Amino acid sequence: MIDARGLAEAAAGWLAGVGGKGPPVDVTPHLPQATAALTTILALVVLFFALRPELWRRLFLTRVDPRPAALMRIAFGMVVLWSFLDLLPTARLLFTDEGFWLGDTARNNYGGLLRRAYDPEHGFERWYDPLRALLHGFTPLHLRADPPFAYTLYGLTFASLIAMIVGWHARAATILAWFLANSLYLYSPIFYTGGDTVVRNFLFLGMFTGWGQAYSLDAWRRRRRELLADARAIAPPPSIAAWPLRLMMLQLAIIYCATGALKAGLTWLDGTALYYALCLDHFYRHPIVVNIATGLQAIGVLPLMTWATKLWETLFPLALIGVALRAFERERAAGRWRAGPGWARLLSYGCVAGAILLASYVGGLGALYYYDPKLSPWPSVDRTEIAVATQALALALPALAVGGYLVVRRRAPRVHRFLLEVLLSRRLWLGAGLVMHIGIDLLMNVGTFVQVMMAVYLVWLGGDEIDRFWRLLGTRPRRADEPGFADAVRAAGAERGLARLTRRLRVRVRRPPYVVHHHPGEASIRRAALLRVWDLCGRLEFVADEAVAPERLEVWTPQGVRRSGAAAGAALCRALPGLWPLAPLAAIPGVGRGVGGLARRVLAQR
Repeated sequence: MIDARGLAEAAAGWLAGVGGKGPPVDVTPHLPQATAALTTILALVVLFFALRPELWRRLFLTRVDPRPAALMRIAFGMVVLWSFLDLLPTARLLFTDEGFWLGDTARNNYGGLLRRAYDPEHGFERWYDPLRALLHGFTPLHLRADPPFAYTLYGLTFASLIAMIVGWHARAATILAWFLANSLYLYSPIFYTGGDTVVRNFLFLGMFTGWGQAYSLDAWRRRRRELLADARAIAPPPSIAAWPLRLMMLQLAIIYCATGALKAGLTWLDGTALYYALCLDHFYRHPIVVNIATGLQAIGVLPLMTWATKLWETLFPLALIGVALRAFERERAAGRWRAGPGWARLLSYGCVAGAILLASYVGGLGALYYYDPKLSPWPSVDRTEIAVATQALALALPALAVGGYLVVRRRAPRVHRFLLEVLLSRRLWLGAGLVMHIGIDLLMNVGTFVQVMMAVYLVWLGGDEIDRFWRLLGTRPRRADEPGFADAVRAAGAERGLARLTRRLRVRVRRPPYVVHHHPGEASIRRAALLRVWDLCGRLEFVADEAVAPERLEVWTPQGVRRSGAAAGAALCRALPGLWPLAPLAAIPGVGRGVGGLARRVLAQR
């Protein structure tokens, strides 16, 4: 059960300690009221979904395409693996009793229940204490942290992450990766960054995600059994539960909104925050960045970027609202939306209104206690006035947003379409995030936080977008001197305006194919069909050829060169995305044959 009073106290203490500045804020005069408000909000949320169970089902109890989650598994796993590889030179210092902390000291400082229930000489006090310790920040390193043991855990972490990335027993590998990675993090939190916290959160959610159902060795082995047995077609990957992915999306929105809301200092208001950050010698990647930042600040570019960053982060939950609204409008237009009985809808609207009213009250209390006129750009506005203004704004904004949306949907369909397809679209919010994070990574040294956050973006995609992505990789821009160029430009609507900027993405032609020759017998056809599972970009064509030995592999490259055996496997490394990591090795003289043989075995070819 959630302890609302404890939650309120923790939030108050945390807010009071932000930045380590100033004395603690005494919130006890209104703590009972805030606790009651938070408890009531929670009860109203539960009641809302009890009245509208179809919304809960549509949000969390549906099933979705597994491919976006599978791509996230690969990208996220590679980032986490790189994070621990990056820590390897300092692993003895961070994770062993020969580093910052002796084992007993680390346990006493960060061991949770172990500091009371475990004694190095006598062990656990009671037989069930090990089970209790598992629920209170347990790590084996608080029991034993000598370098051989710590490095063994470190190696097992690498192995589990690699197994998760390639999708070998993906769920078990994810559970093991989370436990081991968390064990390393819990030994000592002194090196934590925001990226490390994101890693722990999303690895935990990944344990409940069926992200091994696509782009994995598990899925490949299942399809290979089916194709070599009696399957008549390549079955699509099975759908997976949506609720872990929805929680990942919600978690990302909370991270951004919280970080944006906490950027509340004067430097964020006057537009100098990014300038100061880029001038810190432990952040910038090269001293020339200071000169660039100075110039951009002088001409007003950096202040605009500062305000845009804060605004984008704070308002990022609008991306979630956009996803929900587009799904609602799509279901409503298709006639699949069941609104439920009128009385239930009215009561649910009352729950929403009550929750907003109570949330505005809590927001007003926060402004009352944490607003400081001395640090404000409006020193003449006192605490009471800012609290009233905060409450009024928190009430007015939702009402205006809902009312405005209903009016626009009914009276201005073009504006409504622009709202859904542009202002609330994932392309806008995630695209801005990509630009922001890439800029941060180019200019500032912030660890792997950038890559971790961008890897999570993949769960926001749909299966159709994944298909378009692979088709894009399987094509190239059509040249102006090629036949049909003008007709293709007109068909894509890319002859003028802003569409010309994206012409290379819109007007494309298929890359030359790799032609697979196989024997016309059924066993050979099934063996060749295994390659279709790997052909995500549509680069392969198949030809039945009596001259090819049964169940053997022959490939004609786009240059018209015939390859067989290991050479055919090496050629396919350039055509099949799952083998692209092997392609550079396949081009090395003396190594290519071995790589081609490995590829042929992976593809189950002879």
